[in-house]
Amino acid sequence: MKLGGSNLISRWSLWSYILTIIIVIPIVLVLNHALGGETQALEHLKKTVLIEYIRDTLILIFGVGILTLLLGVWTAYITTFYHFKFVGFFVFALALPFTIPTYIMGYIYSDIFGYFNYFHIFLQSIGIKEYFNILNINWVILFMSLALYPYVYLIVKVSFEKSKSALLNPALSLGESRKRVFFKIILPLSRPAIVGSLALVVMETISEYGITEYYNVKNLTVAIFNTWFRLHDSQSAAYFAMIAMLLVIIVLSVEKFSRGKANYKTESSDASVQKQHLKGFKLYITYFIISLPIIFGFIIPSIWIGVYSYEYAANIVDEEFLTILINSFLSSSLSAFIIISLAFLVGYTSRIFPSMINGYLSKIISLGFTMPGAVIAIGTIILFADIDKWLIEHYFTKTLFFSGSLFVLIFAYTVRFSAIGINTVESGFERISINLNRASRSLGLSYFKTMFKVEIPLMKNTLLFGFVLLFISAIKELPMTLVLRPFNHETLTTKTYVLANAQMVQESSIYALSIIVISLVPLTIVMLKRKI
Repeated sequence: MKLGGSNLISRWSLWSYILTIIIVIPIVLVLNHALGGETQALEHLKKTVLIEYIRDTLILIFGVGILTLLLGVWTAYITTFYHFKFVGFFVFALALPFTIPTYIMGYIYSDIFGYFNYFHIFLQSIGIKEYFNILNINWVILFMSLALYPYVYLIVKVSFEKSKSALLNPALSLGESRKRVFFKIILPLSRPAIVGSLALVVMETISEYGITEYYNVKNLTVAIFNTWFRLHDSQSAAYFAMIAMLLVIIVLSVEKFSRGKANYKTESSDASVQKQHLKGFKLYITYFIISLPIIFGFIIPSIWIGVYSYEYAANIVDEEFLTILINSFLSSSLSAFIIISLAFLVGYTSRIFPSMINGYLSKIISLGFTMPGAVIAIGTIILFADIDKWLIEHYFTKTLFFSGSLFVLIFAYTVRFSAIGINTVESGFERISINLNRASRSLGLSYFKTMFKVEIPLMKNTLLFGFVLLFISAIKELPMTLVLRPFNHETLTTKTYVLANAQMVQESSIYALSIIVISLVPLTIVMLKRKI
């Protein structure tokens, strides 16, 4: 088949189509399995607990969504449009809770505030005998918000920094208050970034399993795990997974329709936006409020984990610990490399062979990120169980070739996180003129050689950034890893979960600390390079 920019189907496009279909298959299988008929167990669950699962999921969505929005937008605004001492430190520190997974946040505060733990001992020492219970949905909302608000903060801050001085400065010079400018100009211009970041928070909230299961909150992901592992009912699990998918689609669709055809682009301007200097009482209030998410979202959990790790490290850091560390690093780094490579292939295909079909590839692949991790896990199990069954029937083998292998886990990571790679690659290609590719082709280089000699060298920093984001996302992922990890293949996330669930929070601390440190190093590099 001839290569050419005018051809709709080229070898590049064909490979991209195949990869896209493979990535979407698990999602289709979940829907097909869920609609395959109603079992007695599913009928009973629908009559008894379905409403409770949906109710708790919706409460989590609205609670975490509102709190992360308040924390993320306010911190992004104050560090962008105001100048005060140590602002650079706060810009960096406000992103640090991103390194602490929500389930680790929940385990630590349960250990601090749990019954007859440190906080209760302190209350009793001052004569207060009342029990202080945090194992409820309200505290889950708070802890999840502390862990997830950096999504909103980082994305919205970038949008605020791009706010047009051509609009803001005239409004300020005409005497408009900063409050009115914020609500009338800044927020409307930043709506896509705010909604996009909030969508990520909603999807992470629906996907959460560790903290919700530990705190006895019945969200849909807990329902999926319960029906799959305790009832051994794959069809009911697929049905709950389908409902979780529908919730995500509804949330995204409502915003899209409410936005209509509104355009949020403005003319470019190089002039800087006027920043107000904070002084006196306002400065101290700002210091106090802006420090709260840093203290409770990073400093306290990190100190707590660090103290426990120091006390128990001598008994835990052994050959098993090193094996778990290697397992986590291997699966996360290999997944990140595969995803960023596939994302580059799809992005490059859309770039050199522009067509309507190729333009929709990235949107189709991104469906995986809109699905909870448990949904992807179920679809992946169904897919490879069917493949292994076919191999056993046709080749008379008794060995499961795919199921329970590291390949299946990496495949699930690829389905779940491809959207991160796609978005990163596309943002990098937007900064490189297509004329460079055409010039290289006119000099006789093939598309393949042009890719390696022109595009990849120009995008190496963007690709590195995407790799780091994918690596951190994979190493923190719990639901998919818990379901799909090979036999005797523990990772830092699964080991932390198993020990904490067995009320061994102290022993789990060294594994939790490893997740934080491993995530913190690349995040620091990215923050310094991008100067966020």
